[in-house]
Amino acid sequence: MSDTKTQEVYKSIATVTRALGRAGISKDRKNAQQGYNFRGIDDIYNALNSELANADLCIIPRVMSREVVERTTQKGGALFY
Repeated sequence: MSDTKTQEVYKSIATVTRALGRAGISKDRKNAQQGYNFRGIDDIYNALNSELANADLCIIPRVMSREVVERTTQKGGALFY
């Protein structure tokens, strides 16, 4: 990607960051077990969606590597990380 295109992408990212900073994403969800408030990934994606579209940006995931580890739970079940 050319330097000009790279600069345009960074400016667009800064525009999205600025918009999200102004609007904020509240912690409306509550963890019942530990009792803390949090914002879920769906809250983040919903807030990002229109701002990314306005800035002509999209998120394209790319898997660089994958590692799977099997562990045993306290109750003896299998847990995969």
